[in-house]
Amino acid sequence: MSNNTKALVLALTTEDSELRAALTEAQELLIETAVDEGEMHARVEEL
Repeated sequence: MSNNTKALVLALTTEDSELRAALTEAQELLIETAVDEGEMHARVEEL
């Protein structure tokens, strides 16, 4: 592999890792939001 190819593979691997971390964070936020919404819905139903 040429140096340019190695650098490209490294850059793509790094970006993939960063995107996966961002996706995980977004999924966790979505789950937290859904749980909060469920709790809020239950309170409204009680009223």
